[in-house]
Amino acid sequence: MASKIIAIVGITGNQGSSVADVFLKEPGWKVRGITRDPSKESAKALASRGAEMVAGDLDDTESMKKALRGANVIFGNTDFVQFMFDPATQAQAKEQGRGVNELATEHEQVHAINLMDAVAATADTLDLFIYSAFSDAKGWSKGKISYNLHFDVKWAAVEHLKASYPHVWAKTSLLQLVLFMSNWKSFPYARPWKQSDGTYLYRFPMPADFKMPLVDPNADTGNFVKALVNLPPQTNLMGASVLTTWKEWCEIWGKVNGVQCNYEESDPAELEPMLEPAGLGPFGREMGDAFRYIVEFGNSGGDPTAVWPWDLDVKIERTTLEKYFRSQDWSSVLGS
Repeated sequence: MASKIIAIVGITGNQGSSVADVFLKEPGWKVRGITRDPSKESAKALASRGAEMVAGDLDDTESMKKALRGANVIFGNTDFVQFMFDPATQAQAKEQGRGVNELATEHEQVHAINLMDAVAATADTLDLFIYSAFSDAKGWSKGKISYNLHFDVKWAAVEHLKASYPHVWAKTSLLQLVLFMSNWKSFPYARPWKQSDGTYLYRFPMPADFKMPLVDPNADTGNFVKALVNLPPQTNLMGASVLTTWKEWCEIWGKVNGVQCNYEESDPAELEPMLEPAGLGPFGREMGDAFRYIVEFGNSGGDPTAVWPWDLDVKIERTTLEKYFRSQDWSSVLGS
């Protein structure tokens, strides 16, 4: 039997590389990696493991159509963070007097629409399209949450797919990854800080006993995609590794590192002034809205079509919080 092709858009990123790790080991599958620059070292490393690396740029729909041609399964992710930390986007935002997060999501919207248009061109061979999405925050909150831009831009792409390519939408499943366990590496509000008495304090804008789903995207995205390939199209899977409280987070982190970690709920409004010195004040406001949305409405917004890994008959290997903590180098936090 001929092998099936899974095309991975953004294969060198956290999510795409995880999908590649799983399917490169899966019998009966060929991995095609789509990346802007197949000559970079991360792409070469994947090629050495057996992936077919193909050039494709989400700014160029025709290049994406060519790269995806003949694929049976496509995993696609679009990313606003790459633009938010791009000096050119930051300079443009400053010139226009706008938040860099707003320009970043506008760039992501272009990429997402181009991705949908390119996927639609593969309809003849396509069995399944898996899009890394977020829920409709503005819709499910009935407008109460209006600045959760990175959620809304992904959902706008889903709506574009539904309206423009219903035949492709019928072959689509969604993967909604929840809050990344790895966010502590990028954002100062997502990590504990050492106190004068030697203990550590983690301040975060959610109640201590709030049951929060978390995900290790590097380890588990591929396992979620493998499950979706074996489930019917139109599955709306919430990509969560664990469900834990922030109090439990601190207890496990403290145990792993041999320190005492305490938790304190902060105000989401603190995020904007906290990130303002880095030129990311509006992004802080956006994340405040995102956390309010999650606490009040949940990651799925209450979407009745959403399913969680622990509710499926399909067993999905997932990373525990303790396993993730033990895999990380916390010296930058412990020494702070």
